[in-house]
Amino acid sequence: MKSRYNPILLAIVLVGFCCALWLNVVRHEIEQKNDTVEMAMEYENLRKLAALEGLPEETVLERFKAAGITSLMVFDTTLERLNKNGVVTVATGEELRKAAALGGDAGVFKPVLKQKKLQTNAVYVAEGNDKEAFNDVMEDLRLRYGSERIRVLDDRQRIVEVLGSTALVPEDKYDEPLGLLQAPLGLAVNDMRKVSAMGFHVIVRPQNYTDISAEQVEGIFKRIKKANVKVTAYMPCGTQAVGYPDMLDYMAAKMKEQGMKLIMLEHYTQLQFAKIDGLLPLAAGVEYDAARSYVIDPTEQKKISVGEALRRWALTDEERNIRVNYIRPFMMPKDGKDLMSMNLEYVHNIVKSVKARGFKIGEAGVFENPVNNDGSIFVGPYFPDKMAYLPLIAGVMAAVVLYVSLLFNITRRRQLLLWAALSFAAAIVLMLGRGLLTRQLLALAAAVTFPVLSMSVIFNIWDNCHDKAKNLSSIIGNALWQLAFAIIMSLVGAMLLSAILTDSRFLLEIDIYRGVKITFILPVLMTILLYIKKYDMLQIMGRGIRAVIWKIRNFVNTDITLKHLLVLGILLFVVYYFVGRSGHTDGVPVTAAELKMRALLEQVMYARPRGKEFLVGHPAFFLAVLAAYKGAPRLLQFVLACAAVIGQGSLVQTFCHMRTPVWMSVMRAVDGYVAGAALGIVAVALVYLLLPYWERLRRRYLE
Repeated sequence: MKSRYNPILLAIVLVGFCCALWLNVVRHEIEQKNDTVEMAMEYENLRKLAALEGLPEETVLERFKAAGITSLMVFDTTLERLNKNGVVTVATGEELRKAAALGGDAGVFKPVLKQKKLQTNAVYVAEGNDKEAFNDVMEDLRLRYGSERIRVLDDRQRIVEVLGSTALVPEDKYDEPLGLLQAPLGLAVNDMRKVSAMGFHVIVRPQNYTDISAEQVEGIFKRIKKANVKVTAYMPCGTQAVGYPDMLDYMAAKMKEQGMKLIMLEHYTQLQFAKIDGLLPLAAGVEYDAARSYVIDPTEQKKISVGEALRRWALTDEERNIRVNYIRPFMMPKDGKDLMSMNLEYVHNIVKSVKARGFKIGEAGVFENPVNNDGSIFVGPYFPDKMAYLPLIAGVMAAVVLYVSLLFNITRRRQLLLWAALSFAAAIVLMLGRGLLTRQLLALAAAVTFPVLSMSVIFNIWDNCHDKAKNLSSIIGNALWQLAFAIIMSLVGAMLLSAILTDSRFLLEIDIYRGVKITFILPVLMTILLYIKKYDMLQIMGRGIRAVIWKIRNFVNTDITLKHLLVLGILLFVVYYFVGRSGHTDGVPVTAAELKMRALLEQVMYARPRGKEFLVGHPAFFLAVLAAYKGAPRLLQFVLACAAVIGQGSLVQTFCHMRTPVWMSVMRAVDGYVAGAALGIVAVALVYLLLPYWERLRRRYLE
């Protein structure tokens, strides 16, 4: 049967597409302007590297700055670190007790021994070689632990006692509670001054306080003011953002006052961010003046080569809108190079590869809308006016009704009434609140409907192909333009989906598209329903409900054979692999061979195409064209059509990843077409050449 499409609904889809195209052009301009990547390392890591190599700290900092590092991260200091650097003198109660037992005078802590009031669960702190730093320590101890846990033992010698655990936790166990010696103790003024004086941007990473108060938040910014340096960004450290739970608004206000952006560290699964309480409310508080950051997990970095680590950075910046490359040095020599040479070359090559992708190196960029709706100059987060969504809603709902009309015999008047009701309901719900769920449902509708509609048009083309030439070159030529046509139609849905979800929250991946797995499954199921209806594969058209019941009864009563089990097993494996490869966690693992293939495609193509497109969907499309032109059995055409829609669904689903620039998603579709067409041509040629031998074997078998 021929499918007829309502021309009014088609016109509405076209209008929605034009509006979506305009919104995607705006998105592309915003993404293009956010083209600066920050190269950041931890100040403490470079200190360790200097100590390991026996080099002056200043020399190491100068060399890494020359290699391309723009920013250094300054963490809270600790009593252990301050004692090591001679800023203060620290001893535990247990150490002083042992010294007294051995007859020692305990040096600067001699007055403590005379008082004979040693506490084993306490740390004793005396002034070292920096009077100003000792005053800072005293203030930090009071803010962190409260006055009741601190006791001044000697005003003249400036010795204090702090009650608490003195146990030391191994470096790889920092997720456990920390004792007094290793607990965070505020930003070191000298560290910030030194980093700034060496020409680096300063990124601060203080930890949150227990029972946070305005005074404690203010203490962080007082310390920054005392250092008299420009701090460009704050990156949360630990499991909580500073200010959580009750002082996030105050923290955001202080950051805006200082012009500090928020750096949000991507989760190791590459989905949203590392688990930090208060991170997303803080991002909203600073009006999304925020940048995404990526770091290679320390445990993983120990297992991979420098070359493998290098391959990730520029690609990550381009594909996932990373704007702060958080680089950790390798602390074990590799490839016969010393640590300094190896790490300097590593950083230099990262910078080189990032620049090669068209990025600038400097302070991290953010997503900003440079112009107000009235044309006035404005810099701030990008959130389109809700009125811009109305034609998008109309376009998506028109596509949904077009699909429904293919399954059910609905008059054109009723199609328009259904479209009006759906569009009105979606618009009202969207306008009432923020409309996040509504937008996600609209995006889902676009993602699953347009691939099926594009295939329905192709089905009509195949229905009229029987009088065409059936030689190999003709089949390949028709497959090439028909696949391109299907991709263009699917891209209409992709543009609508992208426009519906585009705003600063989605670009930063604070909000994400939900239902990735269902987006893979639904187009196949919808195609199955459409194909069965269109070609009456159950042979029940016009026979009423009794025929349906009879078909179901026969199906239920079918004897199960080994052949059925084999086919079912193959189908279950395909579904497991197909669905399991979607998402970010608990999926089917990627093989070593596929990793090598990915690396090759990343080198030779603008954007590595998705495997479901060029390995499955597009070659299946070519074989489906061959089957249609050769009049293959309907069941075989059905299976190939269902496989072909996988490619179209995957193509649209690419645009659900809003962190990926829209232009890159478009180019991924183009590269997928090129690679898929190449494999499709090979597959069609092989099958075409083998067909005569298959027919000969088939005739012999029948005889």
